[in-house]
Amino acid sequence: MTVSGVISRLEGAGIVNPKQEALWLMSHAIGATHTQLLARDSFTDDEAGKIEAVISRRVSGEPLQYILGVADFYGRDFAVGPGVLIPRHDTETLIDGVKKVFAHDEAFRFLDWGTGSGCLAVTILLEFPNASGAAVDVSGEALSYARENAERWGVVDRAEFGDNGGEFALIVSNPPYIPSCEIAGLQREIRDFEPTLALDGGHDGMRYYRELQGLAMMRLKRGGYLVLEAGDLGQVRELCGMEGFTLAGKILDGGNFPRCIIMRRN
Repeated sequence: MTVSGVISRLEGAGIVNPKQEALWLMSHAIGATHTQLLARDSFTDDEAGKIEAVISRRVSGEPLQYILGVADFYGRDFAVGPGVLIPRHDTETLIDGVKKVFAHDEAFRFLDWGTGSGCLAVTILLEFPNASGAAVDVSGEALSYARENAERWGVVDRAEFGDNGGEFALIVSNPPYIPSCEIAGLQREIRDFEPTLALDGGHDGMRYYRELQGLAMMRLKRGGYLVLEAGDLGQVRELCGMEGFTLAGKILDGGNFPRCIIMRRN
């Protein structure tokens, strides 16, 4: 087994950045730096076995983040693994959306609905030191990751895990929004490994947006904000026309799509 051989295997499996991933995976497997790996022309049987274990998982289509156990979000590492949605950089626009309507030192209470890894809740708590928040999810596995990440970043004392009632100044969510009929056509890494529960938004992709609208009408303070990730232009149009709310802003992602929709409760 050689570094070049591992790169070739990943390249043959269709991995977009085979050299970088080879170094990440091999480093994770045996604890060597990238420089040390590139200087090696052979590995012990024990090292080769550990490397083979992680490379086989990646070649099978398992996401890199699950194998490494972490995913980057807003410049920070978050613990992830099978059973929890992997944070996406597009979702970082929701943090930018919250920054658009709340000052850095403002004290407010928020709800992160469908928290998953807790990347949104934890990041808001880190970016807004006087905020407190509740992270909720139907998946107990996801909530355990959210708690782990809150502890990792030292904000667990300002976080609730579950809905303990009361009103919120902000509800933020990246809900499942992919129409059920499109799940089968997703990339293998997503379709076969990430939780369908965190992806499937019902027949039109709007099921959970409707739930969020109802929740916000009951639990969001008047003048409070609903900050949501949108999946397509049809969803953007529907969210912008949400009854009982006024559009307060949009944040574009790297592809100039209005990924974050900010609605203010009338």
